[in-house]
Amino acid sequence: MKRRMLVVVVLVVILAVFIPVASQAAGDSVGLGIAVGVTFPQGDTDSISSTDWKTNLNWGFYVNIPLIYTFHLTPSAELYKFEDQNAMDMSIAFKFVVPLSQFDLYAGFVPGVTAVTDVIAPHVGILVGGNFNLISNLDVFVQGKYKFIFEGGENLRVLHANVGLLFNF
Repeated sequence: MKRRMLVVVVLVVILAVFIPVASQAAGDSVGLGIAVGVTFPQGDTDSISSTDWKTNLNWGFYVNIPLIYTFHLTPSAELYKFEDQNAMDMSIAFKFVVPLSQFDLYAGFVPGVTAVTDVIAPHVGILVGGNFNLISNLDVFVQGKYKFIFEGGENLRVLHANVGLLFNF
């Protein structure tokens, strides 16, 4: 009986020490953002276009959803051009955040789809960036994203560089 009681006490102590009593909530609230920037597409396919890192303007909308303090989901929609054709990306970023004293750095993985005229193709990419709090519920961010669009037998590459504002609720 004493042995069983000792085992129960040891298990309770281990659980109390190694399992946190409360999880750390996300430090931020959900936010809506808008960004502008430049896009550098490159690729050569018959169904989309032939480009040679020609600079185009882009803009888009973002939603920042913090699941935990250091992991955020960010669905987004971006508009830009492949030469004379309009392109639109719908994607979701899985961001891993490193909170620092004055700003937050992040890196992540970005899957989604790209629509150009009548072609819809999947894409994957990586992103890096950072955000800085201007006032209590308004952040400014800068981000770079490099992605591959899988269209037909070829991969198109697109580099995005954006700056934007994020309004936190």
